[in-house]
Amino acid sequence: MKKIERILAIIVLLLENEIVSTAQLAQRFEVTKRTIFRDIETIELAGFPIISHPGRKGGFSLVDSFKLRTYTYSGEEKQDILNALNIKEGLFGISDQQNTIKEKITLIQQKNNQKGQLKKQFSFESPTMHRLEIEVETKRKINYINLSLKQNRKVIIDYVDNKGDHTQRTIHPYELMLMNGSWYIYSYCEERDAFKYFKVTRIRQLMIQERTFEPVEYSNTRLIEPDEDVIQLRFKKEDLGKLYDYYTEDEIEVEENHVDVRVYANQQKTIIPFLLMFGNGVKVIAPEKLKERHKQEIIKLNETY
Repeated sequence: MKKIERILAIIVLLLENEIVSTAQLAQRFEVTKRTIFRDIETIELAGFPIISHPGRKGGFSLVDSFKLRTYTYSGEEKQDILNALNIKEGLFGISDQQNTIKEKITLIQQKNNQKGQLKKQFSFESPTMHRLEIEVETKRKINYINLSLKQNRKVIIDYVDNKGDHTQRTIHPYELMLMNGSWYIYSYCEERDAFKYFKVTRIRQLMIQERTFEPVEYSNTRLIEPDEDVIQLRFKKEDLGKLYDYYTEDEIEVEENHVDVRVYANQQKTIIPFLLMFGNGVKVIAPEKLKERHKQEIIKLNETY
């Protein structure tokens, strides 16, 4: 064995063990103890912090904070990492780098698993509210957006807003977020000179630019509007299960023949489509202006046919 190969092997042993004795190393590599001492000196000169332990059970070890042993993470911690990667895969699809990380951690984990089989704790059939075909298209867009996020590159998007208007925007992407079953990209919009939420499904085309931007401090906290209304809704009793998908226990009051929901929310633009999902199974109690808007939407629907 060449000297460089022996030194590398000694480093691996030091990483994998608490203390390695001179005699063990000499016997393993079939060299004298004097040769081992010289090898240890070479390793120290290379910058490895080695501790010498005197006595019958002594030998050499590396400083604990320097060690990069595979069991730096416990089996449970490694499984948590795999779970996180599985979640990322389910939400975004998989990248080559991510696949490599998963393979490495899985191999490490299997060494400590007698059956060699890892229990899958998370799976995703359709992690958002979208159909599978839309899900695939959205993941493709997200992977492009992720690239621009990592490199601080500007993106030109063709966007359809909630009024159906097509616009072209140059955005500086800052954060991807999953809200209410849909993906959004929080970005600075050059055309509006403001930070905006862009729904990924409404981005019809995107082109990553060579131009980069200098990130600035930002906040995506949605401020509570001072004029928030108390919204009170009444649902059919059989819809209780559905309501737990949207409201907390404190916001739901179960009565004998119906379910009341009471929330503080400024949702005048978004709550009507939600109410229409329940057909004739929901009634607005308050505020009065929301009740009127709900009535008008029902009248419009009736006029469709």
